[in-house]
Amino acid sequence: MNAGVILATLVPLLALAGLLLFGRSGRRLWVMTLIAVAWGIAVTYLVIQVNDRWAEAFGLTSLIVLGAPIAEEITKAVVLPFLSLSRRAAWFVDGAILGAAAGTGFAIRENWLYLERVASDQTLSMALARVTSTNLMHAGCTAIVGAAIVLAYSRGWRARIALPLGALAIAITLHSIFNRLTVNDDASTLLVTVVGVGVFAIAVGIVFLGFPISARWVRQDLANQGATTSEQAALSGGSVADVLDAFESRYGSDAAGLAEQLVQAQRALAIAQHSGRSSATEISSLQDTADSLRRNIGMFQMMWLRSHLPIDASALGLWTLIEDSTLVTQDPNDSTPSGMWARLDESMETPTTQSDTTAQP
Repeated sequence: MNAGVILATLVPLLALAGLLLFGRSGRRLWVMTLIAVAWGIAVTYLVIQVNDRWAEAFGLTSLIVLGAPIAEEITKAVVLPFLSLSRRAAWFVDGAILGAAAGTGFAIRENWLYLERVASDQTLSMALARVTSTNLMHAGCTAIVGAAIVLAYSRGWRARIALPLGALAIAITLHSIFNRLTVNDDASTLLVTVVGVGVFAIAVGIVFLGFPISARWVRQDLANQGATTSEQAALSGGSVADVLDAFESRYGSDAAGLAEQLVQAQRALAIAQHSGRSSATEISSLQDTADSLRRNIGMFQMMWLRSHLPIDASALGLWTLIEDSTLVTQDPNDSTPSGMWARLDESMETPTTQSDTTAQP
């Protein structure tokens, strides 16, 4: 195996791995990602037959600008509805990653075919040209279709048909535009590369779009649970790394690890509640996990965490939280904890029956 083949194989896989890490979906999707990659590789055997017959019937130029985009985008995407049936594909970001995986597998196999046809001294340059343009285009186009398929599952039957077909039409169009450039003598290599990178950037943009959406869901869920504005900001992703670093330096790596798991559990819970793909049992299990992590972190550690999360003008640290939580009208004869103390009580899940000596704010 020469350097060109190695480059044409590893670079697309590394780009896919980067997308998985960026989407924070590696642990959940890695098996289905491998299946999608394998499908992309296998389906090239079918596409070759279709493309050859199209070229015989309509000519090579027609194949490049029309036949190949249609056949390749359809066959790459065929596996996605089946993979998306899994509840592991919780929302459109997961669909985009699985689509990119199918496109990556297709591109790798196509790389091998092209490299077989060039002289050995040209394989490296051919591989470099493809991994910086064509491979990115294949992954990006199928990512668009994958995102639309998963997005359509939680909608009515019209949307379930229209969204995937619309995305497929977009993918075919982008593929066709790219292919037209490759046979246009006036188009520079730089332009072809820019278009390929641009199509892949759409896939990255779809994954990136998931962050503010999931953050908004997290803030809504935390607000419903009575979380402060500061806790909502941090657990939805705002400067959480800085908070956890400071938390670790004070309370150790074990507590910081639990806090990081709490952030991840809260995000997973928000996605499950809003995506429409998770059952009540799965949502309840995620809620139990988040509650258990809060208890295991500990009362004083949670007090620090709540008071040192990213703040805004309406939440200026622990003392503001105390002030906000104590400005609640309460019957003086009622011994039930209120305000901040009630929240601390909830975090430790102490028995609901309180002693007569319960501290009051």
